[in-house]
Amino acid sequence: MKTDSAQIFNVIVGTSGHIDHGKSSLVRKLTGIDPDRLPEEKERGMTIDLGFAPCFLKNGQKVGIIDVPGHERFVKNMVAGATSIDFVMLVVAADDGVMPQTREHLSIMKLLGVRRGMVVVTKVDMVDKDMVELVVEDVKDLVKGSFLEGTPICPISVVTGDGWEPFWEELNRQIAALPTKNVEGVFRMPIQRVFSAKGFGTIVTGVPISGRVAIGDTLEILPHERKGRIRGLQAYHNDVEEIKAGHSSAINIADVRPENVVRGNVVVTPGYFRPGTMVNARFKYLAESHGPLKDQMPVRLHVGTAEILGTVVLLDRKEYAPGDEGFVQIRLEELVVCAPGDAYVLRIQSPMITIGGGRVVSLGNEKLRRMRPEVTEALAEEEKSLPDPKAWVEFLVKQGLTEPITPQAIDVATALTRPHVDAALAALKAAGSVVVLPDGDRLLHRAGVDAAIEKLRQCLSRFHNENLLRVGPDKHGLRNVAGLDPQVFELGLEEGLKQKRVAEENGLYRLPERQMKLSSEVQKLAGRIEAILKETRFVTPRPDELQQQTSARQEDVNKVIRLLTEMGTLVKAAEDVYFHKDCVEEAKELVVKQIREHGEVVSAAFRDQIGTTRKYIIPLLEHFDAIGLTVRDGNRRVLKKA
Repeated sequence: MKTDSAQIFNVIVGTSGHIDHGKSSLVRKLTGIDPDRLPEEKERGMTIDLGFAPCFLKNGQKVGIIDVPGHERFVKNMVAGATSIDFVMLVVAADDGVMPQTREHLSIMKLLGVRRGMVVVTKVDMVDKDMVELVVEDVKDLVKGSFLEGTPICPISVVTGDGWEPFWEELNRQIAALPTKNVEGVFRMPIQRVFSAKGFGTIVTGVPISGRVAIGDTLEILPHERKGRIRGLQAYHNDVEEIKAGHSSAINIADVRPENVVRGNVVVTPGYFRPGTMVNARFKYLAESHGPLKDQMPVRLHVGTAEILGTVVLLDRKEYAPGDEGFVQIRLEELVVCAPGDAYVLRIQSPMITIGGGRVVSLGNEKLRRMRPEVTEALAEEEKSLPDPKAWVEFLVKQGLTEPITPQAIDVATALTRPHVDAALAALKAAGSVVVLPDGDRLLHRAGVDAAIEKLRQCLSRFHNENLLRVGPDKHGLRNVAGLDPQVFELGLEEGLKQKRVAEENGLYRLPERQMKLSSEVQKLAGRIEAILKETRFVTPRPDELQQQTSARQEDVNKVIRLLTEMGTLVKAAEDVYFHKDCVEEAKELVVKQIREHGEVVSAAFRDQIGTTRKYIIPLLEHFDAIGLTVRDGNRRVLKKA
């Protein structure tokens, strides 16, 4: 029988508190279901693992209740369930009062970002009224300064029914005031339990964090990237066509074997999430901690339903004093799947006590360097951008500066749906903050264009310092030393020229502000060489002959020839064949005139016309071919058509 999912109020209510304070009895009373399902739990009378049960409210709506274990040995199971909780019932037994796990559970709830709840004082039938009042006062002291300060405290007995009606009324009122979970976004569900059922195959259960899926959809189980199709769905033990964020759900998934799935894995819409071993996060060191927290402390990370060993690296200080807050990188021994904004808890490995937690900023596989302001500033900027999709997308595009990014990479980094990413990118493109590279897919932030221009300027500055008698590199040489993506290089060069932050001269590039200062000796040698090539016109001396005629060092002659060539004063027609630019221009005019009058120019005739030899006429005419003036046709040349 299909149940109408609209009857489900998609929030999760959870219990928390010390062992044997009546959490499971409270859930049984609320739901009629024993949340202790394991034989060992029934035998020992103690909750070991998570328990789930639907609770019908007075208005007919259904909410899920998660019962968590209270024993200190099973806090890891408690955290696995607490990550799904929207509203918590902190349970304190009247005959015990506030106990160690009462405090630890409250700390965990605060670290996980739970913001709504109430306190239930149980077992009031086992003590007198004065004792109940003392416990209530102790509870008020405990919750002072927390999200539970000022919330209702309801003394009850599930045995006698004392206080039950006021509690039930208050619980309904509190739940009715809760905002429902946002079901938009990419589907993601940390797996709380996996099992197989005869005739059905693998079934995974949990509470989706975001999104929705339907029968027939394909899902992926991470971190091991196993895909399967949804064969069936249940919400609160009833068959449904669709599940969504806030539903206590079961998914029957095909093509995945149960032995390949464990608690802590995450079932997701394919293509949006990538596992990592480095969690970059904001961290709050609990004020009640004893002593400082040292760098590289071995820890257990609890995020979603996963528990993974690792070390916590303090990025912004040498050690944390109790109550300190800042940025850390949690380096893990295994892959984890989480998303920016996820709440997490850290516990030290021995003794296993909770030391703090916070929110994930990003997930990756690259170690961050400690005590670097630029690292923590980037994390702070990303953290600030998380609530706003446009700001977040802009941060990710900007983060790589000269490294382009694709929309698909943004999908993975943000876990935002494609419509959200596309809308953010459209706004950023319209504002001119983001540009699309010519390949049509990759993106670059305007700051990345500026960084590319600055990179080119740095390369040119270094070239100028190392080559005093050079105008600058050509495009190929500049591209090689810049080391930029080819399309980013072209965009940076184009924008640099447009903004006059880079200058071009005869196919060479330089800084516009660069003033070449030549020594008097170099100026004198340059003038002498220029005069000789002007005078010899089309029968010019080789560089070694110029050395003999000027009596300068061959090295100096070569440098000056190259400089005059780069400046456009000389034209290199072939190896060791140079002409003065004025002579080349004269020959060019003669070629054009000859072709217009006779329809062609022939090398032998033109050689005689300008008074040179084959050694020089062939390179000169090939130069005109190279610059696009003429086209060779056998021994004749004609003007190249436009």
